[in-house]
Amino acid sequence: MQREALESFVLGDLLRTRATTHRNETFLKFHDGDLSYGKVDMMVDRVVQGLIASGVRPGEHIAVMLPNGPEIVYAIFALARLGAVAVPVNTAHRGEMLRHVLASSDSAMLVVDGAYADRLTPLAYRLPGLRKVIVRRDPADTRVIPEQPGKQVLRWADLLGQGADPPRIDVAFYDLQAIMYTSGTTGPSKGAMCSHALALTCAYDSLNYMDRWGKTVYCPLPLFHAAGLWDGVMSALLSGGAIAIVDKFHASTFWDDVRRFDASVALSVFSMIPILLSKEPSPDDRDNPLEMFYMGKSSLDEQLYERFGVRSVETYTSTEAGIAIGSPYGEWRTGSCGLAHNERFEVAVVDSSDREVGNGVAGELVLRPRQPFVLTTGYYGAPDATIQTFRNLWFHTGDRVWRDDDGYFYFLDRMKDSIRRRGENISAFDLECEVNLHPAVLECAAIGVPSELEEEEVKLAVVRQPGVRLGHEELITYCQEKLPRHMVPRYLEFVDELPRTPTEKVAKYRLRAEGNHGITPGTWDREASGPSGPAPGPDRSPRPEATTASVEGA
Repeated sequence: MQREALESFVLGDLLRTRATTHRNETFLKFHDGDLSYGKVDMMVDRVVQGLIASGVRPGEHIAVMLPNGPEIVYAIFALARLGAVAVPVNTAHRGEMLRHVLASSDSAMLVVDGAYADRLTPLAYRLPGLRKVIVRRDPADTRVIPEQPGKQVLRWADLLGQGADPPRIDVAFYDLQAIMYTSGTTGPSKGAMCSHALALTCAYDSLNYMDRWGKTVYCPLPLFHAAGLWDGVMSALLSGGAIAIVDKFHASTFWDDVRRFDASVALSVFSMIPILLSKEPSPDDRDNPLEMFYMGKSSLDEQLYERFGVRSVETYTSTEAGIAIGSPYGEWRTGSCGLAHNERFEVAVVDSSDREVGNGVAGELVLRPRQPFVLTTGYYGAPDATIQTFRNLWFHTGDRVWRDDDGYFYFLDRMKDSIRRRGENISAFDLECEVNLHPAVLECAAIGVPSELEEEEVKLAVVRQPGVRLGHEELITYCQEKLPRHMVPRYLEFVDELPRTPTEKVAKYRLRAEGNHGITPGTWDREASGPSGPAPGPDRSPRPEATTASVEGA
Protein backbone atom coordinates (compact mmCIF):
# COMPACT_ATOMS: atom_id res chain seq x y z
CA MET A 1 0.00 0.00 0.00
CA GLN A 2 1.41 3.38 -1.01
CA ARG A 3 1.88 6.09 1.58
CA GLU A 4 -0.51 8.45 -0.23
CA ALA A 5 -3.24 5.85 -0.08
CA LEU A 6 -2.50 5.12 3.59
CA GLU A 7 -2.94 8.74 4.60
CA SER A 8 -6.38 8.85 2.97
CA PHE A 9 -7.65 5.84 4.93
CA VAL A 10 -9.34 5.41 8.26
CA LEU A 11 -9.55 2.06 10.00
CA GLY A 12 -13.13 1.16 9.07
CA ASP A 13 -12.64 2.08 5.41
CA LEU A 14 -9.43 0.09 5.21
CA LEU A 15 -11.22 -3.05 6.42
CA ARG A 16 -13.93 -2.45 3.79
CA THR A 17 -11.30 -2.22 1.06
CA ARG A 18 -9.56 -5.40 2.20
CA ALA A 19 -12.91 -7.20 2.32
CA THR A 20 -13.35 -6.30 -1.35
CA THR A 21 -9.88 -7.30 -2.54
CA HIS A 22 -9.31 -10.26 -0.16
CA ARG A 23 -12.87 -11.32 0.67
CA ASN A 24 -12.29 -15.07 1.02
CA GLU A 25 -8.72 -14.89 2.29
CA THR A 26 -7.96 -15.52 5.97
CA PHE A 27 -7.56 -12.48 8.20
CA LEU A 28 -7.87 -13.82 11.78
CA LYS A 29 -6.69 -17.23 12.94
CA PHE A 30 -7.70 -18.79 16.25
CA HIS A 31 -7.30 -22.24 17.74
CA ASP A 32 -10.98 -22.94 17.05
CA GLY A 33 -11.05 -21.68 13.45
CA ASP A 34 -10.23 -18.97 10.92
CA LEU A 35 -12.16 -15.86 9.85
CA SER A 36 -11.94 -14.33 6.38
CA TYR A 37 -11.73 -10.63 5.60
CA GLY A 38 -15.29 -10.77 4.27
CA LYS A 39 -16.61 -12.44 7.44
CA VAL A 40 -14.91 -9.94 9.74
CA ASP A 41 -16.22 -7.02 7.67
CA MET A 42 -19.77 -8.36 7.85
CA MET A 43 -19.57 -8.97 11.62
CA VAL A 44 -18.20 -5.47 12.17
CA ASP A 45 -21.22 -4.01 10.30
CA ARG A 46 -23.54 -6.04 12.54
CA VAL A 47 -21.86 -4.69 15.66
CA VAL A 48 -22.02 -1.14 14.25
CA GLN A 49 -25.77 -1.43 13.73
CA GLY A 50 -26.17 -2.85 17.22
CA LEU A 51 -24.17 -0.01 18.75
CA ILE A 52 -26.24 2.56 16.88
CA ALA A 53 -29.45 0.90 18.09
CA SER A 54 -28.12 0.98 21.65
CA GLY A 55 -27.56 4.72 21.41
CA VAL A 56 -23.86 5.08 20.59
CA ARG A 57 -23.09 8.18 18.53
CA PRO A 58 -19.97 9.40 16.69
CA GLY A 59 -17.43 10.93 19.02
CA GLU A 60 -18.59 9.08 22.15
CA HIS A 61 -16.03 7.21 24.24
CA ILE A 62 -16.75 3.49 24.62
CA ALA A 63 -14.64 1.32 26.92
CA VAL A 64 -13.82 -2.20 25.75
CA MET A 65 -12.76 -4.81 28.32
CA LEU A 66 -12.54 -8.06 26.37
CA PRO A 67 -9.97 -10.86 26.19
CA ASN A 68 -8.20 -11.85 22.99
CA GLY A 69 -10.77 -13.23 20.56
CA PRO A 70 -12.94 -12.22 17.61
CA GLU A 71 -15.17 -9.96 19.72
CA ILE A 72 -12.50 -7.45 20.68
CA VAL A 73 -11.52 -7.09 17.00
CA TYR A 74 -15.17 -6.61 16.00
CA ALA A 75 -15.70 -4.04 18.76
CA ILE A 76 -12.58 -1.96 18.00
CA PHE A 77 -13.26 -1.88 14.25
CA ALA A 78 -16.98 -1.21 14.73
CA LEU A 79 -16.28 1.79 16.93
CA ALA A 80 -13.79 3.09 14.36
CA ARG A 81 -16.34 2.67 11.55
CA LEU A 82 -18.98 4.40 13.66
CA GLY A 83 -16.69 7.33 14.42
CA ALA A 84 -16.75 6.58 18.14
CA VAL A 85 -13.62 6.42 20.28
CA ALA A 86 -12.45 3.08 21.70
CA VAL A 87 -11.02 2.97 25.23
CA PRO A 88 -9.28 -0.44 25.50
CA VAL A 89 -9.15 -1.55 29.15
CA ASN A 90 -6.55 -3.88 30.64
CA THR A 91 -8.47 -7.02 31.55
CA ALA A 92 -6.47 -7.30 34.79
CA HIS A 93 -7.82 -4.00 36.10
CA ARG A 94 -10.12 -3.97 39.08
CA GLY A 95 -11.04 -1.67 41.93
CA GLU A 96 -9.67 1.85 41.84
CA MET A 97 -7.62 1.34 38.67
CA LEU A 98 -10.70 0.22 36.74
CA ARG A 99 -12.73 3.09 38.15
CA HIS A 100 -10.00 5.57 37.20
CA VAL A 101 -9.88 4.47 33.55
CA LEU A 102 -13.66 4.45 33.12
CA ALA A 103 -14.13 7.79 34.87
CA SER A 104 -11.18 9.74 33.47
CA SER A 105 -11.96 8.63 29.90
CA ASP A 106 -15.59 9.80 30.16
CA SER A 107 -16.73 6.43 28.85
CA ALA A 108 -20.47 6.39 28.17
CA MET A 109 -20.63 2.63 27.71
CA LEU A 110 -18.57 -0.42 28.59
CA VAL A 111 -18.37 -3.59 26.50
CA VAL A 112 -17.15 -6.22 28.97
CA ASP A 113 -16.62 -9.95 29.06
CA GLY A 114 -18.78 -11.84 31.53
CA ALA A 115 -15.68 -13.08 33.35
CA TYR A 116 -14.93 -9.52 34.49
CA ALA A 117 -18.43 -8.13 34.89
CA ASP A 118 -18.67 -8.83 38.60
CA ARG A 119 -15.99 -6.18 39.15
CA LEU A 120 -18.46 -3.50 38.06
CA THR A 121 -21.15 -3.75 40.71
CA PRO A 122 -19.32 -1.71 43.38
CA LEU A 123 -18.23 0.81 40.74
CA ALA A 124 -21.52 1.51 39.01
CA TYR A 125 -22.88 3.95 41.59
CA ARG A 126 -19.69 6.02 41.38
CA LEU A 127 -19.72 6.38 37.59
CA PRO A 128 -22.63 8.62 36.64
CA GLY A 129 -21.39 8.99 33.07
CA LEU A 130 -21.44 5.25 32.40
CA ARG A 131 -24.98 4.75 31.07
CA LYS A 132 -24.86 1.24 29.64
CA VAL A 133 -22.94 -1.99 29.99
CA ILE A 134 -22.85 -4.63 27.23
CA VAL A 135 -21.85 -8.05 28.54
CA ARG A 136 -20.39 -10.77 26.33
CA ARG A 137 -20.73 -14.16 27.95
CA ASP A 138 -20.47 -17.81 27.06
CA PRO A 139 -23.82 -19.58 26.65
CA ALA A 140 -23.12 -21.72 29.72
CA ASP A 141 -22.62 -18.67 31.93
CA THR A 142 -25.82 -18.24 33.97
CA ARG A 143 -24.65 -15.54 36.36
CA VAL A 144 -27.00 -12.59 36.74
CA ILE A 145 -25.51 -9.11 36.55
CA PRO A 146 -27.95 -6.80 38.34
CA GLU A 147 -28.83 -3.52 36.70
CA GLN A 148 -27.97 -0.43 38.69
CA PRO A 149 -30.10 2.73 38.96
CA GLY A 150 -29.61 4.65 35.73
CA LYS A 151 -27.54 1.84 34.17
CA GLN A 152 -28.82 -0.45 31.44
CA VAL A 153 -27.27 -3.89 30.99
CA LEU A 154 -27.42 -5.42 27.51
CA ARG A 155 -26.10 -8.66 26.04
CA TRP A 156 -23.47 -8.87 23.32
CA ALA A 157 -25.92 -11.03 21.39
CA ASP A 158 -28.33 -8.08 21.34
CA LEU A 159 -25.86 -6.15 19.18
CA LEU A 160 -25.88 -8.81 16.49
CA GLY A 161 -29.61 -8.81 15.76
CA GLN A 162 -29.89 -5.41 14.10
CA GLY A 163 -28.73 -6.38 10.61
CA ALA A 164 -25.48 -5.72 8.76
CA ASP A 165 -26.26 -2.71 6.59
CA PRO A 166 -23.09 -0.68 5.96
CA PRO A 167 -23.29 2.59 7.92
CA ARG A 168 -22.96 5.95 6.20
CA ILE A 169 -20.75 7.89 8.58
CA ASP A 170 -17.88 10.17 7.59
CA VAL A 171 -14.69 9.56 9.59
CA ALA A 172 -11.42 11.44 8.94
CA PHE A 173 -7.81 10.33 9.42
CA TYR A 174 -7.35 13.01 12.08
CA ASP A 175 -10.33 11.84 14.18
CA LEU A 176 -9.61 10.00 17.42
CA GLN A 177 -9.52 6.25 16.99
CA ALA A 178 -8.73 5.43 20.61
CA ILE A 179 -7.74 6.65 24.04
CA MET A 180 -4.91 4.30 25.00
CA TYR A 181 -3.90 4.29 28.66
CA THR A 182 -0.20 4.41 29.44
CA SER A 183 1.48 3.98 32.81
CA GLY A 184 1.65 7.10 34.96
CA THR A 185 4.83 9.09 35.32
CA THR A 186 4.22 11.38 38.30
CA GLY A 187 0.54 10.56 38.74
CA PRO A 188 -2.21 8.15 37.73
CA SER A 189 -2.09 6.43 34.34
CA LYS A 190 -3.11 8.76 31.51
CA GLY A 191 -5.11 8.26 28.34
CA ALA A 192 -3.12 9.10 25.20
CA MET A 193 -5.37 10.43 22.45
CA CYS A 194 -4.56 8.49 19.29
CA SER A 195 -5.88 9.32 15.82
CA HIS A 196 -6.55 6.89 13.00
CA ALA A 197 -3.39 8.29 11.39
CA LEU A 198 -1.22 7.44 14.40
CA ALA A 199 -2.53 3.87 14.67
CA LEU A 200 -2.22 3.13 10.96
CA THR A 201 1.19 4.74 10.43
CA CYS A 202 2.55 2.70 13.36
CA ALA A 203 1.13 -0.42 11.73
CA TYR A 204 2.56 0.55 8.33
CA ASP A 205 6.01 1.29 9.74
CA SER A 206 6.01 -2.01 11.60
CA LEU A 207 5.49 -3.78 8.27
CA ASN A 208 8.31 -1.89 6.59
CA TYR A 209 10.89 -2.24 9.35
CA MET A 210 10.20 -5.97 9.66
CA ASP A 211 9.67 -6.70 5.95
CA ARG A 212 6.41 -8.38 7.00
CA TRP A 213 4.16 -7.75 4.00
CA GLY A 214 1.77 -10.66 3.49
CA LYS A 215 3.35 -12.82 6.20
CA THR A 216 1.41 -14.54 8.98
CA VAL A 217 1.95 -12.99 12.40
CA TYR A 218 1.65 -14.88 15.69
CA CYS A 219 0.24 -12.71 18.48
CA PRO A 220 0.32 -13.88 22.11
CA LEU A 221 0.05 -10.26 23.32
CA PRO A 222 -3.17 -8.68 24.60
CA LEU A 223 -5.14 -6.66 22.05
CA PHE A 224 -5.90 -3.93 24.60
CA HIS A 225 -2.25 -2.87 24.09
CA ALA A 226 -0.98 -0.99 21.05
CA ALA A 227 1.60 -3.71 20.33
CA GLY A 228 -1.00 -6.40 19.77
CA LEU A 229 -3.61 -4.14 18.19
CA TRP A 230 -1.48 -1.86 15.97
CA ASP A 231 1.65 -3.92 15.26
CA GLY A 232 -0.47 -7.05 15.10
CA VAL A 233 -4.04 -6.76 13.85
CA MET A 234 -3.73 -3.49 11.94
CA SER A 235 -0.42 -4.46 10.33
CA ALA A 236 -1.97 -7.70 9.10
CA LEU A 237 -4.88 -5.70 7.71
CA LEU A 238 -2.60 -3.31 5.84
CA SER A 239 -0.56 -6.14 4.33
CA GLY A 240 -3.49 -8.33 3.39
CA GLY A 241 -1.96 -11.12 5.47
CA ALA A 242 -3.20 -13.12 8.43
CA ILE A 243 -2.68 -12.86 12.18
CA ALA A 244 -2.91 -15.81 14.56
CA ILE A 245 -4.23 -14.70 17.95
CA VAL A 246 -3.99 -16.70 21.19
CA ASP A 247 -5.12 -15.82 24.70
CA LYS A 248 -1.61 -15.21 26.04
CA PHE A 249 1.98 -16.40 25.91
CA HIS A 250 2.44 -20.05 26.88
CA ALA A 251 6.04 -21.27 26.73
CA SER A 252 4.90 -24.91 26.65
CA THR A 253 2.83 -24.45 23.48
CA PHE A 254 4.61 -21.57 21.78
CA TRP A 255 6.54 -23.52 19.13
CA ASP A 256 3.64 -25.88 18.45
CA ASP A 257 1.45 -22.84 17.81
CA VAL A 258 4.02 -21.22 15.52
CA ARG A 259 4.19 -24.39 13.45
CA ARG A 260 0.43 -24.89 13.42
CA PHE A 261 -0.24 -21.36 12.22
CA ASP A 262 2.82 -21.30 9.90
CA ALA A 263 3.81 -17.95 11.38
CA SER A 264 6.80 -15.99 10.07
CA VAL A 265 6.78 -13.26 12.73
CA ALA A 266 6.04 -13.46 16.46
CA LEU A 267 5.07 -10.38 18.42
CA SER A 268 6.90 -10.51 21.72
CA VAL A 269 8.11 -8.76 24.82
CA PHE A 270 11.66 -8.99 26.15
CA SER A 271 10.89 -11.56 28.85
CA MET A 272 9.62 -14.18 26.38
CA ILE A 273 13.09 -14.92 24.98
CA PRO A 274 14.86 -15.99 28.20
CA ILE A 275 11.79 -18.04 29.13
CA LEU A 276 11.95 -19.95 25.84
CA LEU A 277 15.72 -20.40 26.12
CA SER A 278 15.34 -21.78 29.65
CA LYS A 279 13.36 -24.80 28.41
CA GLU A 280 15.13 -28.09 27.74
CA PRO A 281 16.64 -28.20 24.22
CA SER A 282 14.78 -30.32 21.68
CA PRO A 283 15.97 -31.87 18.38
CA ASP A 284 13.23 -29.95 16.54
CA ASP A 285 14.11 -26.53 17.99
CA ARG A 286 15.15 -25.23 14.57
CA ASP A 287 12.27 -26.94 12.80
CA ASN A 288 9.99 -23.91 12.73
CA PRO A 289 8.84 -21.34 10.14
CA LEU A 290 9.59 -18.32 12.34
CA GLU A 291 11.92 -15.65 10.96
CA MET A 292 11.89 -13.10 13.78
CA PHE A 293 10.63 -11.91 17.10
CA TYR A 294 9.45 -8.32 16.91
CA MET A 295 10.15 -6.16 19.96
CA GLY A 296 12.41 -8.83 21.37
CA LYS A 297 15.96 -7.53 20.89
CA SER A 298 18.16 -8.49 23.79
CA SER A 299 21.62 -9.63 24.80
CA LEU A 300 20.36 -13.17 24.16
CA ASP A 301 19.87 -12.63 20.42
CA GLU A 302 22.83 -14.78 19.39
CA GLN A 303 21.72 -17.63 21.64
CA LEU A 304 18.23 -17.34 20.18
CA TYR A 305 19.53 -17.55 16.63
CA GLU A 306 21.95 -20.38 17.36
CA ARG A 307 19.26 -22.53 18.98
CA PHE A 308 16.07 -21.68 17.09
CA GLY A 309 17.37 -20.03 13.89
CA VAL A 310 15.34 -16.90 14.67
CA ARG A 311 16.39 -13.26 15.00
CA SER A 312 14.90 -10.73 17.40
CA VAL A 313 14.41 -7.17 16.22
CA GLU A 314 14.04 -3.98 18.26
CA THR A 315 12.58 -0.57 17.45
CA TYR A 316 11.82 2.39 19.69
CA THR A 317 8.04 2.33 19.85
CA SER A 318 5.55 4.06 22.10
CA THR A 319 1.79 4.43 22.24
CA GLU A 320 2.13 8.18 21.89
CA ALA A 321 4.37 8.16 18.80
CA GLY A 322 4.30 4.79 17.11
CA ILE A 323 7.73 3.84 15.74
CA ALA A 324 10.10 6.79 16.09
CA ILE A 325 13.35 4.82 15.74
CA GLY A 326 14.17 1.65 13.84
CA SER A 327 16.75 -0.01 11.59
CA PRO A 328 16.32 -0.96 7.95
CA TYR A 329 15.64 -4.68 7.68
CA GLY A 330 18.81 -6.67 8.33
CA GLU A 331 20.90 -3.62 9.30
CA TRP A 332 20.56 -4.11 13.06
CA ARG A 333 23.25 -3.28 15.60
CA THR A 334 23.55 -5.19 18.84
CA GLY A 335 21.91 -3.27 21.68
CA SER A 336 20.57 -0.51 19.43
CA CYS A 337 16.93 0.31 18.69
CA GLY A 338 17.99 1.83 15.37
CA LEU A 339 18.06 5.11 13.45
CA ALA A 340 15.69 8.06 13.68
CA HIS A 341 12.56 7.71 11.51
CA ASN A 342 13.32 11.04 9.84
CA GLU A 343 10.40 10.87 7.44
CA ARG A 344 7.95 11.13 10.31
CA PHE A 345 9.89 12.70 13.19
CA GLU A 346 12.59 15.10 14.18
CA VAL A 347 14.50 13.31 16.94
CA ALA A 348 16.93 14.70 19.52
CA VAL A 349 18.63 13.87 22.82
CA VAL A 350 18.52 16.68 25.39
CA ASP A 351 19.69 17.51 28.88
CA SER A 352 17.48 18.56 31.81
CA SER A 353 17.20 22.07 30.32
CA ASP A 354 16.16 20.75 26.89
CA ARG A 355 19.52 21.63 25.34
CA GLU A 356 20.65 19.09 22.77
CA VAL A 357 23.63 16.97 23.83
CA GLY A 358 26.30 15.47 21.63
CA ASN A 359 26.80 11.93 20.44
CA GLY A 360 27.85 9.51 23.16
CA VAL A 361 26.16 11.57 25.88
CA ALA A 362 23.11 10.29 27.73
CA GLY A 363 19.95 12.38 27.85
CA GLU A 364 16.22 12.34 27.34
CA LEU A 365 14.78 11.32 23.97
CA VAL A 366 12.47 14.01 22.53
CA LEU A 367 10.43 14.08 19.31
CA ARG A 368 8.65 16.44 16.93
CA PRO A 369 6.30 15.24 14.16
CA ARG A 370 7.05 16.05 10.52
CA GLN A 371 3.62 14.79 9.40
CA PRO A 372 0.16 15.62 10.77
CA PHE A 373 -1.45 13.47 13.47
CA VAL A 374 1.29 10.82 13.68
CA LEU A 375 1.88 11.81 17.32
CA THR A 376 -0.61 11.80 20.17
CA THR A 377 -2.55 15.04 20.46
CA GLY A 378 -2.21 14.88 24.24
CA TYR A 379 -3.57 13.13 27.31
CA TYR A 380 -7.33 13.15 27.60
CA GLY A 381 -8.62 15.27 30.48
CA ALA A 382 -5.07 16.00 31.66
CA PRO A 383 -4.04 19.42 30.29
CA ASP A 384 -1.24 19.93 32.82
CA ALA A 385 0.36 16.60 31.94
CA THR A 386 0.00 17.38 28.24
CA ILE A 387 1.67 20.78 28.61
CA GLN A 388 4.50 19.30 30.66
CA THR A 389 5.10 16.48 28.17
CA PHE A 390 5.07 18.86 25.18
CA ARG A 391 7.12 21.62 26.81
CA ASN A 392 9.35 23.69 24.52
CA LEU A 393 7.46 22.25 21.53
CA TRP A 394 9.05 18.81 21.95
CA PHE A 395 7.33 15.59 22.96
CA HIS A 396 9.30 14.35 25.97
CA THR A 397 9.38 10.56 26.05
CA GLY A 398 10.75 10.27 29.59
CA ASP A 399 13.29 7.73 28.30
CA ARG A 400 17.04 8.06 28.65
CA VAL A 401 19.11 7.19 25.58
CA TRP A 402 22.37 7.96 23.82
CA ARG A 403 23.31 8.11 20.14
CA ASP A 404 26.52 6.93 18.49
CA ASP A 405 28.42 8.74 15.73
CA ASP A 406 26.54 6.82 13.02
CA GLY A 407 23.17 7.95 14.34
CA TYR A 408 22.16 4.67 16.04
CA PHE A 409 20.23 5.10 19.29
CA TYR A 410 20.70 3.00 22.44
CA PHE A 411 18.06 2.82 25.16
CA LEU A 412 19.39 3.11 28.73
CA ASP A 413 16.49 3.38 31.16
CA ARG A 414 13.21 5.06 31.98
CA MET A 415 13.42 8.45 33.58
CA LYS A 416 9.72 8.39 34.33
CA ASP A 417 8.25 6.62 37.30
CA SER A 418 7.06 3.42 35.67
CA ILE A 419 8.14 -0.20 35.85
CA ARG A 420 8.32 -2.62 32.92
CA ARG A 421 7.49 -6.17 33.97
CA ARG A 422 6.82 -9.03 31.55
CA GLY A 423 5.49 -6.84 28.79
CA GLU A 424 3.36 -4.64 31.05
CA ASN A 425 4.04 -1.00 31.91
CA ILE A 426 3.19 -0.61 35.59
CA SER A 427 2.30 2.74 37.10
CA ALA A 428 4.17 2.94 40.40
CA PHE A 429 1.70 5.63 41.48
CA ASP A 430 -1.29 3.34 40.94
CA LEU A 431 0.40 0.50 42.80
CA GLU A 432 1.40 2.73 45.71
CA CYS A 433 -2.10 4.23 46.02
CA GLU A 434 -3.62 0.76 46.40
CA VAL A 435 -1.05 -0.45 48.93
CA ASN A 436 -1.33 2.76 50.95
CA LEU A 437 -4.98 1.88 51.59
CA HIS A 438 -3.87 -1.04 53.78
CA PRO A 439 -4.56 0.02 57.38
CA ALA A 440 -1.11 -1.11 58.55
CA VAL A 441 0.79 0.86 55.86
CA LEU A 442 1.92 4.42 56.55
CA GLU A 443 3.50 4.93 53.12
CA CYS A 444 5.32 2.97 50.44
CA ALA A 445 7.42 3.36 47.32
CA ALA A 446 7.52 1.02 44.31
CA ILE A 447 10.59 0.72 42.12
CA GLY A 448 11.78 -1.53 39.32
CA VAL A 449 14.80 -3.73 39.97
CA PRO A 450 16.65 -5.93 37.46
CA SER A 451 15.08 -9.25 36.56
CA GLU A 452 16.51 -12.54 35.33
CA LEU A 453 14.07 -12.07 32.41
CA GLU A 454 15.77 -8.87 31.24
CA GLU A 455 12.98 -6.42 32.08
CA GLU A 456 12.21 -5.55 35.69
CA GLU A 457 10.71 -6.96 38.86
CA VAL A 458 8.67 -4.89 41.28
CA LYS A 459 10.12 -4.04 44.66
CA LEU A 460 8.05 -2.32 47.32
CA ALA A 461 9.62 -0.41 50.20
CA VAL A 462 7.05 -0.09 53.00
CA VAL A 463 6.84 2.03 56.14
CA ARG A 464 4.42 0.47 58.63
CA GLN A 465 2.09 2.42 60.86
CA PRO A 466 3.68 2.96 64.31
CA GLY A 467 3.03 0.08 66.67
CA VAL A 468 1.25 -2.03 64.02
CA ARG A 469 2.35 -5.52 63.00
CA LEU A 470 2.41 -6.45 59.34
CA GLY A 471 4.17 -9.45 57.80
CA HIS A 472 5.45 -10.05 54.30
CA GLU A 473 2.95 -12.79 53.47
CA GLU A 474 0.03 -10.76 54.79
CA LEU A 475 0.90 -7.78 52.60
CA ILE A 476 1.46 -9.95 49.53
CA THR A 477 -1.95 -11.59 50.07
CA TYR A 478 -3.50 -8.12 50.21
CA CYS A 479 -1.74 -7.15 46.97
CA GLN A 480 -2.93 -10.33 45.24
CA GLU A 481 -6.50 -9.47 46.19
CA LYS A 482 -6.33 -5.82 45.15
CA LEU A 483 -3.91 -5.67 42.21
CA PRO A 484 -3.56 -7.21 38.75
CA ARG A 485 -1.19 -10.16 38.84
CA HIS A 486 1.62 -8.40 36.97
CA MET A 487 1.65 -5.60 39.58
CA VAL A 488 2.03 -7.80 42.66
CA PRO A 489 5.54 -7.12 44.03
CA ARG A 490 8.14 -9.86 44.01
CA TYR A 491 10.32 -8.06 46.55
CA LEU A 492 9.33 -6.39 49.83
CA GLU A 493 11.35 -4.47 52.35
CA PHE A 494 10.02 -2.92 55.53
CA VAL A 495 11.91 0.30 56.30
CA ASP A 496 11.77 2.89 59.07
CA GLU A 497 11.47 5.76 56.58
CA LEU A 498 11.75 6.51 52.87
CA PRO A 499 14.60 8.66 51.54
CA ARG A 500 13.58 12.20 50.58
CA THR A 501 14.76 14.96 48.26
CA PRO A 502 15.20 18.52 49.61
CA THR A 503 11.63 19.19 48.45
CA GLU A 504 10.36 16.20 50.47
CA LYS A 505 9.64 13.98 47.47
CA VAL A 506 10.54 10.31 47.77
CA ALA A 507 14.06 9.90 46.37
CA LYS A 508 13.55 6.69 44.42
CA TYR A 509 16.93 6.96 42.79
CA ARG A 510 18.43 6.37 46.24
CA LEU A 511 16.28 3.26 46.73
CA ARG A 512 17.52 1.94 43.38
CA ALA A 513 21.14 2.65 44.34
CA GLU A 514 21.04 0.64 47.56
CA GLY A 515 22.59 -2.81 47.73
CA ASN A 516 22.67 -4.67 44.42
CA HIS A 517 20.59 -2.40 42.15
CA GLY A 518 17.95 -1.95 44.87
CA ILE A 519 18.15 -5.43 46.43
CA THR A 520 19.50 -5.14 49.98
CA PRO A 521 20.22 -7.76 52.68
CA GLY A 522 16.84 -6.87 54.20
CA THR A 523 14.88 -7.46 51.01
CA TRP A 524 12.35 -10.31 51.14
CA ASP A 525 11.77 -12.31 47.94
CA ARG A 526 8.35 -13.98 47.71
CA GLU A 527 9.67 -16.42 45.11
CA ALA A 528 12.40 -17.57 47.51
CA SER A 529 10.24 -17.14 50.66
CA GLY A 530 13.14 -15.71 52.59
CA PRO A 531 15.40 -12.65 52.93
CA SER A 532 17.23 -11.48 49.85
CA GLY A 533 16.61 -14.48 47.55
CA PRO A 534 18.44 -14.74 44.24
CA ALA A 535 20.29 -11.63 43.21
CA PRO A 536 19.01 -9.96 40.05
CA GLY A 537 21.02 -10.30 36.89
CA PRO A 538 23.62 -7.75 35.86
CA ASP A 539 22.69 -4.52 34.17
CA ARG A 540 23.35 -5.17 30.47
CA SER A 541 22.73 -1.70 29.08
CA PRO A 542 25.62 0.25 27.57
CA ARG A 543 26.30 3.20 29.81
CA PRO A 544 28.19 6.16 28.38
CA GLU A 545 29.26 8.85 30.75
CA ALA A 546 26.21 10.99 31.57
CA THR A 547 26.72 14.72 31.90
CA THR A 548 23.15 15.55 32.90
CA ALA A 549 21.14 14.74 35.98
CA SER A 550 18.28 12.33 35.56
CA VAL A 551 14.74 13.47 36.28
CA GLU A 552 14.59 11.24 39.33
CA GLY A 553 17.70 12.76 40.85
CA ALA A 554 16.97 16.35 39.94
